[in-house]
Amino acid sequence: MTRPDLTAGDRRTVVLASWGAAVVCAITQVFLFAGGGQVAELVVNLVVDVCLLGVVRLPRTVGALTLAAMAALALSAGTTQASAPLAAPLVVSFLVYLLPWRQAFAFAAALALLAIPIWAPAWTALYFALSATALPAVVALWLKTRYELIGSLRRRAELADAERRLLAERAEVAERRRLAAEMHDIVTHHVTEIVLNAEALRVTAREESARTAADQIRRAGARTLNELRELMQVVAGDELPGKSVGGRPPDHDTGGDLAELASGEGVTLAVSGDASAVPAVVARAAYRVVQESLTNARKHAPGGAVTVSLAYFADRVEVEVRNQAPLSSPAPELAAAGSGMGLTGLRRRVSLLGGEFAAEGDGQGGFVVTATIPTDQRP
Repeated sequence: MTRPDLTAGDRRTVVLASWGAAVVCAITQVFLFAGGGQVAELVVNLVVDVCLLGVVRLPRTVGALTLAAMAALALSAGTTQASAPLAAPLVVSFLVYLLPWRQAFAFAAALALLAIPIWAPAWTALYFALSATALPAVVALWLKTRYELIGSLRRRAELADAERRLLAERAEVAERRRLAAEMHDIVTHHVTEIVLNAEALRVTAREESARTAADQIRRAGARTLNELRELMQVVAGDELPGKSVGGRPPDHDTGGDLAELASGEGVTLAVSGDASAVPAVVARAAYRVVQESLTNARKHAPGGAVTVSLAYFADRVEVEVRNQAPLSSPAPELAAAGSGMGLTGLRRRVSLLGGEFAAEGDGQGGFVVTATIPTDQRP
């Protein structure tokens, strides 16, 4: 059983290293035997070399077999000669990397005792035994500790970078909410002034036309305030005092009369479902999509037939406005009118409500605007 923290890549690297070490040690031992070695020593060394092939899967078994080979070499060696398999330092290194350090150093100590001819101790024999067992164990432990330290530092750096990105995203969201709140306060203040002045003009004006215009301004301002309030609920992600998110105003203002909006020549309107069954902010967004699309069709495709389709479902509202190719060239002064940000504003508005928006040509000279807005506007 090897270390559970070994990744697939680390395990593959250790396996390749053990196989390469086994091949190199076997070739070296064959050359040494050809130069004048003993058959028994060659066999024992080759057995240890073959055991290296399985050191990753069975490190304790390989350690035990190396101990047995070391004992066999000690018994067959001379009384003053220290002997160890050629692959013993590599076996010790792999054991230190693969096993807990207590078990690995127990194997290293046992191999060192077998490599020392205790019946005839000598400094050269002690040096050879420690060089073949203790020194590889210490070097392997240092390399293993350094590798684990570098990996730990790398993981900490990755976590710190992820935390930094998360904090930056949170700060960006908080800044957007703050700017949206400031914009809401400024716009609400000025629109409220417009509504109050329009109401005062409606009450004090003597001409009926002035009173009617003042009332229209007041109603438009009131609708604007309702839309700002509900859009701020979606952006801020929390409820505003006195109104539930995605709720309906008392009159459930849907933005205007669709039949009146689509009453122009060449416009066909098809509506299915009940607009009062969806949140007012969604119904008004659908109305704005139709309004802006019809305006663009009149500006850029004069004379072309326009088909408007609205479907109110329980979970979404689907809008499609399709105009055919223009029958005459658009007037330059009319086509250049406006800010040019109408479709961009619609896309942002629909995206804020969690919907999907598309505006593109139909390949036949016409233009198609589609929007799908979910009715569930909880934060």
